[in-house]
Amino acid sequence: MKKIGIIGLGNMGLEMAKNLVESNYTVLGFDTNVQTLTNLKQFGIKEVESIEAISKNSEIILTMLPNGSIVNEVWLEAFKFIDSDTLMVDCSTIDVKTTKYLHKKASQLNIKCLDAPVSGGTIGAKNASLTFMVGGDKKSFEKMLPAFNAMGSKSILCGPSGSGQGIKMCNNLLLAITMRGVSESFNLAKKLNLDNSSLFNVISTSSGSCWSVNNYCPIPNIGPNSPADNEFEPGFSVNLMHKDLCLASQAADETNANIEFGKLSIELYEKMIKNDKGNLDFSAIINELD
Repeated sequence: MKKIGIIGLGNMGLEMAKNLVESNYTVLGFDTNVQTLTNLKQFGIKEVESIEAISKNSEIILTMLPNGSIVNEVWLEAFKFIDSDTLMVDCSTIDVKTTKYLHKKASQLNIKCLDAPVSGGTIGAKNASLTFMVGGDKKSFEKMLPAFNAMGSKSILCGPSGSGQGIKMCNNLLLAITMRGVSESFNLAKKLNLDNSSLFNVISTSSGSCWSVNNYCPIPNIGPNSPADNEFEPGFSVNLMHKDLCLASQAADETNANIEFGKLSIELYEKMIKNDKGNLDFSAIINELD
C-alpha cells in the first residue's frame, strides 16, 4: 500500500485525499490551516505537522496549492528531505515557467516529478471524476496512474515537463471564451423574447454545440443541473477563472501569441471581482452582459 502525502487540503485537496483513502491508500495530510488539520482524522487521513515530516514519510507527495509562488516554496523545502524514490506531483494550476524551473531542480537532485493540473472543479474532486493533464516522463506517469484513477475519470500524458500546465491553460482559455459566447447568445435571445429551452435544444444539437451549453448552461432550469440552478454557487469560481486567464495572458505575452478574445474575458471577470462577485461560479458572467 503506497503512502501518499498531500500538501494543501482546501476544497480540492481534501476531496482528493478522501478518494485516495476510499481506494485504500495510506494518506498523510499537511496544511497551514490548523483547523483543517484537526478535522483530518474523521476522514481517515493522518495529520502531519510539517513539510519535513510529510516528505520523509511519503512515497508520493501531491501538492494542491493556490499559486506558483507557494508551490515553489513548498517544493524547494520538500527537496531537502526526500530521496530519489519519492515522486513529486503538483496538481495546482500555476505558470509554466515555475513548473519547468522546479522540474529542472528536481532533475538535478535525481527526483522524479509530474505537473498534473486538473479539470472538473470541486464537483469533480468530490465525485472522483477529475481529468488530469500531466506533464513529465512516461514511467512516472504510469507509477502515478493508479492514484490518478482513484481521484479522477481520465488522465492524459500531455508531454514533457510543463505540458500539463500548458494544456490546462489552453483548455481554460477556451472555456472562458465559449462561456462568454454562450452568455452573449442567450442574452441576445432574451432581448428578442425567444424561448430559452428552444435555443438550448437547437444549440446543443447543431453547429453551436459546446460544453458550456451542453453540460454547464448558464440559464437556470435549462439542460443538466449546473451552478445556474443554485444561484451560481461554484463549481469553478470567478476568482479561479480570472487566475487561469491571467496565466494564459502572461504566457501569451511571453510567446507573442494573440489571445484577444481571452483578454476581453479577463476584463469582464476583473469587473466581477471588483464588484465582490469573485466567489460566484464563472458562468455568472451571463449576468454582466445587460
